[in-house]
Amino acid sequence: MAYSIVGIVAIFVHLIVNMDLFIKFKGRKPFSGQRYYVFFLLSVIAFHITDGFWGFISDAKLAVPLFIDTTIYFVAMASSILLWGYFIYSYLGRKNKVILYIGFGVFILQLIFIALNFNFKILFTIDPETSAYAAQPARYAMLAIQIVMYLVLAVFTLITSLKNKDSMKLRYITVSSFSLFMIVAITLQVFFPLLPLYSLGYLFGICALHSLVVEDERATQRHELEVAQYQIAYDPLTGAMSKHAYVDAEAEIDNHINNGEMEDFAVVVFDLNNLKDVNDEKGHEVGDQYIVESVRLIEECFRDVSIYRVGGDEFTLFLTGKNYKNRYELLENFNNRINQNHKNHSYLVVSAGMADYERSKDTTIIQIFTRADREMYARKHYLKDLK
Repeated sequence: MAYSIVGIVAIFVHLIVNMDLFIKFKGRKPFSGQRYYVFFLLSVIAFHITDGFWGFISDAKLAVPLFIDTTIYFVAMASSILLWGYFIYSYLGRKNKVILYIGFGVFILQLIFIALNFNFKILFTIDPETSAYAAQPARYAMLAIQIVMYLVLAVFTLITSLKNKDSMKLRYITVSSFSLFMIVAITLQVFFPLLPLYSLGYLFGICALHSLVVEDERATQRHELEVAQYQIAYDPLTGAMSKHAYVDAEAEIDNHINNGEMEDFAVVVFDLNNLKDVNDEKGHEVGDQYIVESVRLIEECFRDVSIYRVGGDEFTLFLTGKNYKNRYELLENFNNRINQNHKNHSYLVVSAGMADYERSKDTTIIQIFTRADREMYARKHYLKDLK
């Protein structure tokens, strides 16, 4: 009974720990070799199922079911090491398929042992009267072959890890350590055939793999996703929100307007004066600096708001709450700064126009943006005519 409990516990642990691998989550990218790793896990679970039943069937002294269960046990064992080899090959991204050929050859050899055992009992025997299990020479040969195969896979992975200095190094070492750990478990299983040492090897080894390899892969993917989301949401030059982020904000505001949930707000549109002249006369590096300094000026005058870069030299923002109540003062302060820059012949001249949301006629934000854009162009013409 104790023998079976180990197998049953191992099944539940593997299912719980690796549930995220068995269920596909939208937007989650599989890590390299994940398909083979899942197949490997399934073969290990099949191994644990046969191992779990083995104790009950043995205690019930059912000779034929015990023979069938033990046969499947060895098939699952052979399959798991084959799939482990395929996972390692895929995970390491190697092109040399020699390791796959060796693994497949070992798998076929083990299947031959299992097939021959039906007639010649070279692997194990089950006493038809007492249902006693007895290991035969081919069992030890099979386990020895597995030890050699795991050793080959461990060395193969370690060699790859030595060539890497990045975050993959620890993962490769962990993968290699699993193979070495299984060598210890199999060696002990040889000397203690009636103890579930092979199962314990899988149980502890796979838990370590999930913690140090699978979870690390997930962490890397989460970081890459966060970086990608940041790159989509923010303009790399100025740090302002991107056009993509503006489109999302626009859709959200339009939805609130249509549902009658939108509070009072104003749209302010900005356009940089003379950017083309700056680029032509002083170069694009100075032009880029002009864009960055313009955003910093907008941030100084309109605090605690998100600024969106909606074009090469066009920016916009939304004023809500306290900023909306002080909108005229904020815009006047900004325009005064620009007037002073213009007077001092500074190239840092930005035109701004503002428009309020009018509940009685506005159904989309583009209507408000258009009015603000019109005001911005009026301001731009005023600055051009200003002496």
